[in-house]
This record gives sequence, C-alpha cells and structure tokens, in this order.
Amino acid sequence: MARRGHHLTEVALLASASGCLAAAGAGEREGWLDDPAVLLSLGPRARDLAVASAARSVLGIVPVAGGGGVTVKPALGPDDGRISAVEWVPLDAEGAQGEEGMALVVGTDAGWLLFYSLAGDLLHKQSIYPAKILKLNFSERKENAWEDSGSDELSVVFPGVIARCDGADLQIMLQKSFQEVKSRMWKDKFEQEDDEDTSSFEKIPLQIWNVSKFSSCVDAAIVGLMPPPLLELQSSQRHYCAITVGEDAVVSAYRLSEDRSRSLVGAILSRGVAATFSTISSLSKILWRSEPSPTKKSRPKPQAFAKTSPLTCLKDSPRKGERLTLSPSGTLAAITDSLGRILLLDTRALVAVRLWKV
Repeated sequence: MARRGHHLTEVALLASASGCLAAAGAGEREGWLDDPAVLLSLGPRARDLAVASAARSVLGIVPVAGGGGVTVKPALGPDDGRISAVEWVPLDAEGAQGEEGMALVVGTDAGWLLFYSLAGDLLHKQSIYPAKILKLNFSERKENAWEDSGSDELSVVFPGVIARCDGADLQIMLQKSFQEVKSRMWKDKFEQEDDEDTSSFEKIPLQIWNVSKFSSCVDAAIVGLMPPPLLELQSSQRHYCAITVGEDAVVSAYRLSEDRSRSLVGAILSRGVAATFSTISSLSKILWRSEPSPTKKSRPKPQAFAKTSPLTCLKDSPRKGERLTLSPSGTLAAITDSLGRILLLDTRALVAVRLWKV
C-alpha cells in the first residue's frame, strides 16, 4: 500500500507560505487557479514556486522546501502595464543554491521586463517592445554541431515578434546587481526610482525579430541554432530557428539572423544626423528664446528588427494553432490546435512525426 504522508507533507509545506498565496487570490473561491489572470511558474528542481496575479499586481515567491515566502508588489506605473508572464532564470550552470543562484523575471502587457531576487529585490528593469509579452522561456542549450559550447537564452514572445537575450549576458548583469543589492550601497535608490527611472540600469543586449509573415503569432519558441543558408558567405554571425503557431498557419518556421554589428556607413550617418539635429535644436532655442517646457520621461525606442527568413508553414483552415511546448532538448515540439489535435514536430528536420486526436 502506498504511503500517504509524502503528499500531505507537500501540502503542509506550501501552507506555511499561505500569506503569499492569499495575496494572489488563493482560497477566495473554488477554481481560483483557472483564472487567466493568475500565473504560475515552478522553478528548476521544484525548489521554488512563483504565483503572480495580474489583476492584483502581486507576485508571490514560495519556497517549496518550507519556510515563509516573499510577497512583492511591483511598482508598475500607467505606462508599464500589468503582469502577463513569469519565468525563472538560473544564474549558475552548476546549480548554485541560495538567493544568488536564481532570479525571477516578470513580463508585462506593455513590454517591460522586471527581474527580482528570491528576497524580492528589484535587480533590473528594461523595456523590450511596446506590446503584450505572451510568454517567457529560459532554455539551457547543449553542445551541437554549429557552435563550440551551448548557449543559454531567455526568449520573449510578443504577438508576431520574438526577442532573445543571451544567458551569459543575463548572468553577468544579474550577478552584478546581486552584489550591489547585497552591499546595500544603493538600496535607497532602488526604492525611489524603480517605478520612474530606468536609466540607472544597464541595458541587456538582445536581438529582436518579426515572425508574423505567415500568420499572426499566438505562441512561439526559439528551438536552437541552425546552419546558415548554403549560398550565404560564412561569417561569425549565428542563425537560430524559431517555431510559431497562429490563426492563419497552424505552425510556421523561420531562420533568424543574429546581426551582431551595423555597417560603418550606417553608424556614421546615424551619429551625424543625431549631432546635426541636436545642433539645430539648440540654435533654435537660443534664437527664439522659448520657455523651457517640462520634460516628460519618454519610453526607450524599440530596437530595430534583425533579419528574418521564412522557411515553411502549414495552413489547414479552419484549423488554428493554439499552444507550443518544447521538449527539454528542444528537438521536439508539441503543438495543440483548435480541432483538439496534438502535433509532434521534429524541430531539426521541420517535419511532423506524430499526430494525436484528443
């Protein structure tokens, strides 16, 4: 006969942090987890659970191993939107324990990313793209034939757009923020400016692509590196494969170019035009002696799209793609559609290997 104490113990451990769960709406009504405004994310090795409520603008961090949790109320202004996605970001490939081994990233429906420590400290805030963040996914890449070592990454999915942050860049930035928070050198600055000024945060390097050529994107994922086109000159630029699902196309595939650097002519023109415009603006203020108007902090301009090459798509009206889930290795993708089917896709060969009817 199976022992029942194990299951009761797990429930009791979560109950020890009932205050965090109650802040997100737990226990107020039956079926509260079915509310689309409640977002859940279980950390690696099931050590921590994140529960966010978009309606209440509350984030709860609950340690599964026991002990009290942490309740965070992100300082989101009118232009920051509401919480729309939550994901865990490991900071040490070797699985370091403690607060410095893990961070939690929150996405909003206005395109902002906010990173928090397990203690609830704001580590970073950055605008990515002015649209709703549908999904956040952190992947640990393994070695393959097109690079010397695996490259972890955080992908950010918008309607028709996907962005990628390299895991190494995330680790460097977040570990630096951990040390600054730990030393308490600028704790007061965080509390005063985290809802207004983002200029104190360094920008995370990222790439962003438009993946809406075949269909409006409702879910997407970057499934790994792929070889460059046969007729393209070899360079240090890497290429990624992205899979999307949508209403017009059940599944689509794209080749994403990294575009690491800009041309010299473009950089000169960009700097020259900006300097000329600044000079003309300054002279006009002197000549007209206009009264200084109150400055309003504007949202950072979105980064330009990198090159996207469509590869293939599957259209089968009125069938619509709904959800996309990757295997741990990223070599397989399970796709659900509006007709109750599950398509298993080989992401390397871009062919369907199984189809189930639910």
